[in-house]
Amino acid sequence: MYCPLWTFFVPFLITFLTHANAFYLGVATSAYQVEGYNPGSSIWDVYTREHHLHPVGNATDHFHRYREDIQNMYELGFRHYRFSISWTRLMPCKMGVMDSAGLQFYHDMIDECHRWNITPHVTLYHWDLPQYIDEDYNGWLNREMVDLFLQYSRAVFREYGGKVHQWMTINEPLTTSLQGYGTGCNFAPGKCSSPQNFYLSARYQLLAHAEVACYYKQNYADGDIAIVLNSNWVEPLPASSEKAMKQSMLAMDRMLGIFLEPLLLGRYPASLQKETMSFTEEEQEKLRSSYTFLAINHYTSYYMDENGTSSIHPEWTHAQSPWLYDAPFGMQKLMYYLRDHYPFSSEVPILITECGFSQRNDGLFDLERTHYLLGYLAAVQNCREEGGMTNIEGFFVWSFLDNFEWASGYNETFGIVYVNRRDDSFTRHNKLSARVLREINSSPDDRIK
Repeated sequence: MYCPLWTFFVPFLITFLTHANAFYLGVATSAYQVEGYNPGSSIWDVYTREHHLHPVGNATDHFHRYREDIQNMYELGFRHYRFSISWTRLMPCKMGVMDSAGLQFYHDMIDECHRWNITPHVTLYHWDLPQYIDEDYNGWLNREMVDLFLQYSRAVFREYGGKVHQWMTINEPLTTSLQGYGTGCNFAPGKCSSPQNFYLSARYQLLAHAEVACYYKQNYADGDIAIVLNSNWVEPLPASSEKAMKQSMLAMDRMLGIFLEPLLLGRYPASLQKETMSFTEEEQEKLRSSYTFLAINHYTSYYMDENGTSSIHPEWTHAQSPWLYDAPFGMQKLMYYLRDHYPFSSEVPILITECGFSQRNDGLFDLERTHYLLGYLAAVQNCREEGGMTNIEGFFVWSFLDNFEWASGYNETFGIVYVNRRDDSFTRHNKLSARVLREINSSPDDRIK
C-alpha cells in the first residue's frame, strides 16, 4: 500500500526542495543515546540501575565512530547535523572542573563536521544531568540550577563558540518536567512526590534558558539560539464541538503554551495562571529576548472529545513506541496553530528539530518509517507553499542512528541507519528510509544542503 504513495512523493519532494528558498534537511542524535564511554555518572545511569532497566552501555559507539557517521551523513546528502554536548562528559566529577578528553572529543567532532561541509547544530542539555548535581542541588527543582546551567553553558561557549553558530539550550523541557518530575514518573530522575514539581521544573528550565540565551546574544552576536519545545497536535472530536475545542486547546496550553507563551509574551497561558507563578519584569524581558528562532519537535497527534478523553484513528499506523502514530495532518495543523495563535512566531525562522518514527519489526526495509517521513515532509511543504510559512527553514530527522531510547532501552528504534549491537560490532547499514532521503537530497541545488 505504501509504494504508490512513495513513488509519488519522492519526485514531488525533490521538486519542492530544489526550489525551496532556504530550506534544508538534517539529521539528529543526542549524546547520551549514541556516544557511550562516558567517564562520569548521569541521572540516567542511576535511574536505569535503580529501576532495573536496560543500561545504556556503550550506546551505539558514536564516541569512536563519529567520523564514519559524519562521512555517511555527507554521502547521504545531509549538510546539517543536530547533536548534543554531554554535561557529564565535560564535567564528570565536579562542577567547573573540565575533562580534557571530553573537551577534545567535541572539538574533534565539530571539526569533522566542518571538514565534510556539515553545519553543526548543538544542544547544550539533552537530559543527561550529572548525578552529583542532582544529589547536591535536587536537580531542576532548585532555583540554583539557573546559575549552574549558565556556568556550564559559558564554559561550552568559550570552547566552541567560535566554531558553532547554531545553538539550542535545553531539549524538551516538557518531557523532563512531566515525566521526570511531574505525574509521568517514568524518566530520570523520577522525583514525582508533588504535582507542583512539574511547574517548578518547567519554570527553572525556562529561566535557565533565558539567562544562557541572553548571555550568548550579548557575547556572540553572529550566532543563533533557541530552546527546543515539543508538542503533539490535539484535534477536537467532533471538530464542530465547542466543548471539544476547549479541551483540545487546554491540552495545547499544557504542552506548548506553558513554554511558548512566556517566550513570546512573557507570561503563562491564561488557562494555567492559577497553577503557576508570574514572572518578574526582569524575567519577562529576558524571556522575550531569549531566542532568534523557534525549535519544535513534533511526532504525532491524537483526538480529544468533550470530556477530555483522548483517542486515535483506527487507520493510523502504530509505531513501536506506544504513544506514536503516523498522522501527518497534525504537522500542518500544528504549524498553522503557531502561525494563527501566536502571530509573533511568523517573525522568526522555525526549525522542526525532531521528527521520526519507531517502526515495529524494524529492519533495513523500513517502509513504515519511509512513509511517515515522506508524509510529514509533504505536510511541511504544504505549510510553506499553501500556508505562506516560508519561515519554516529546516527539518531534522530523528534519528540518524538506532539508539538508546531512554526507559525503553534498545527496544524502540528510530534510526534511518541500522546499528548492529547484537555482537558489539556496532556495524552500520543504511535503511530504505536513508536511501530515499538520499534521493531527495541529491538535487544539485546547494540551497537544500
